[in-house]
Amino acid sequence: MRQSLKLDAYVAGVTMLAMVAILLAWPVRAALPGWWELGSFIVVAFLLDQSSTRLKVEAHGSTSFVIHMAAGILFGGYWGAVVASVSTLLSMVAASAPLQKLVFNVAQRALCVLAAVAAYRGMGGSMPPAYVQVGGVDSTLVQRDLLLFFAFAGVYFAVNSLAVSAAVSLNNRRAFRDVWNLNTRGVLGYDLGASAIALMIAWGYSWSATAFGLGSYALFGAFIPIIVVRHIYGLYHQLQESGQELLQVMVKAIEARDPYTSGHSLRVSAMSRTIALELGLSGKEVEDIETAALLHDVGKIHEEFAPLLRKESRLTPEETALMQTHSTKSAELVGIISKFRGFIQDSVRHHHERWDGQGYPGGLSGESIPLGSRIILVSDTIDAMTTDRPYRKRLGLDVVVAELQKCKGTQFDPDVVDVVVTSVAVRRLISGVNAALERSLEPTRSHRVSWPGSNLLRSTRR
Repeated sequence: MRQSLKLDAYVAGVTMLAMVAILLAWPVRAALPGWWELGSFIVVAFLLDQSSTRLKVEAHGSTSFVIHMAAGILFGGYWGAVVASVSTLLSMVAASAPLQKLVFNVAQRALCVLAAVAAYRGMGGSMPPAYVQVGGVDSTLVQRDLLLFFAFAGVYFAVNSLAVSAAVSLNNRRAFRDVWNLNTRGVLGYDLGASAIALMIAWGYSWSATAFGLGSYALFGAFIPIIVVRHIYGLYHQLQESGQELLQVMVKAIEARDPYTSGHSLRVSAMSRTIALELGLSGKEVEDIETAALLHDVGKIHEEFAPLLRKESRLTPEETALMQTHSTKSAELVGIISKFRGFIQDSVRHHHERWDGQGYPGGLSGESIPLGSRIILVSDTIDAMTTDRPYRKRLGLDVVVAELQKCKGTQFDPDVVDVVVTSVAVRRLISGVNAALERSLEPTRSHRVSWPGSNLLRSTRR
């Protein structure tokens, strides 16, 4: 089955599942909270959806999930799903989204609320959740509902992240695990923390409705802190992206000296990230290894390396010895940035160490070599073999794999090599690099307009 057909089938399956869940929720729906209240939740969720953040792999996130969760915990699964689906529908229409994207996001958001509410009610949670009143409420009841709410939030984010990651994986032809790690793993704690705002909205709504009959005003009162949280996160996200872009510009400027290594560090960085993900490392470790790989050759900016980089013949022993100092010089430059000291700097310094201890600059061996260095060495070698050099043409995937297997346990960490050899994502990345390089060497070929990814997938996070 072609990839597009698989995606169509998946979207249809999620949509049907959401429709079945809505039908099952219909008989146990709560009384209509009131058109004004329902409309208020829909409007606020729609407004929050307009300030979404692009995730790392073909998806967006917004803080509208706070309103969807609050509606579910207050009014039950059916009306919560109505708020989530209608606000998402309006958002998709306003963005002129393709029909497939619209249908998928409406369905998956409704499904998130319905599944979370079903789990919360099944565990005995109160609807709406109990809150402390002046007249007195059993504190154990409040504590129980507080704990169950975070279970509610966990189910919501589990359904959301799994549904969206699967769709992105099918649409983008990337491994599900890779997509989930890139888009979800690093922000899951943030999502769970931010979901507490939904509980505060539910408590405020219940209190103001009981005391003054003005429940929806509590919703608009919570709008300001939601926007503040979203704005702070947006600034942080922009700073991260700007910093990474500046590093990439600097690396490209350094590599401009050597036509044979143009784009080398970016490719090594992408390869190292993929390998780190396949090894199951934490989000922080993956990001640090990606940064170290991007900066592993920055020491070559020093003038003494310029003639060596431009030399087309093999280096003399003296020139080789000089070139080998680049890893230490790279580490010295990386260490200027205080947050790069430690793991990132060490990974850069030792990226030419060998598993058998015959590398440089420290002659480290085995697991005494930083894991980041071991990954970068393999990625660096793969890129060297799959790009044209003055003394030979690039090698095919089978030759690269055979060479890695041959040097496993001597030059390379066996575990890293095993991941490269068995990983579909890594093999696809190597093949993609080869194909891109081949296209770049055909200047007479006319450019073709390719359809961009559908950007199908709007996660509800951030």
